Amino acid sequence: MAQEQAKINHLAALNDLSCNEDYLSINYGEPPQASISPPNLPQFLVELMDDKQCGLQILLSKEKETHTKLSTCFLKADMYLIASARKEAIQWILAVNSYHDFSALTAVLSVNYLDRFLLSLLSRRDMPMKPWMVQLTAVACLSLAAKVEETYVPLLIDLQVEKSKYVFRPKSIQEMELLVLSLLDWKMNPVTPLSFLSYIIKKVPLAEHKHMEFSALFEHLLLSVVSDFRLVHYLPSVIAASVTLHVVKHMDFGDENVDFCKNELCAFLQLNKEKLEACYQLIRTSLSNGGHIAINHN
Repeated sequence: MAQEQAKINHLAALNDLSCNEDYLSINYGEPPQASISPPNLPQFLVELMDDKQCGLQILLSKEKETHTKLSTCFLKADMYLIASARKEAIQWILAVNSYHDFSALTAVLSVNYLDRFLLSLLSRRDMPMKPWMVQLTAVACLSLAAKVEETYVPLLIDLQVEKSKYVFRPKSIQEMELLVLSLLDWKMNPVTPLSFLSYIIKKVPLAEHKHMEFSALFEHLLLSVVSDFRLVHYLPSVIAASVTLHVVKHMDFGDENVDFCKNELCAFLQLNKEKLEACYQLIRTSLSNGGHIAINHN
């Protein structure tokens, strides 16, 4: 019943996305009038023109709702208890992500699932997490993320490469996948820092032929610091803006352009400058302390 209801809800959501098409009739029998004021644009064209801005507002609204829940779990939990196991698990995720040539988004989604799952369990304080449980969760989260994002997903036994400390049976991974899906309420397309990349790149004073280089550096820096659990404190938009400033500095934009970018990011992403600066410094510290480097060559 639950699966059928989910399908019904999904179809209803698709119906909501459809637009009504109004066909314009033209009377060829009447001569053109001397002075006609230009007609208003049809509503569906106005909506198409505002689509980008509307999409950004939806992302900002959605991330705040999700982050509020995550922050509540974070306050109840003690992440320091599993910080080491989490970092090891994420380093494994990044290594396997690179081994299978998965996208950066697959890795970011995996970490998002992992954090939401761990925080959900830790906040309950009735299910002690052991290192092998964190690793099993990491395998399940990477598998789920690959199913969401990749066109080819290896067998579960083939997913466990790159010096896996533990090797789990496919059945155990599948059972953990179901548990992760259940605790995450099947919400597998969260807002991440990468959600804002297409919006940010149009605000950066950069020649179009440099966009690919900017995107690659953005993904590289994000994956370099994603294992730092302190980033859970910050909204994805704040993390995205902070990573952008580091990329801009790396690409030698000049101080004037860096300041311009900071103001632009704060304006269109509706950011608090103090939080942006704090996140920027945290990423800077994490990088200087040897943040995990993981370059994907997609």
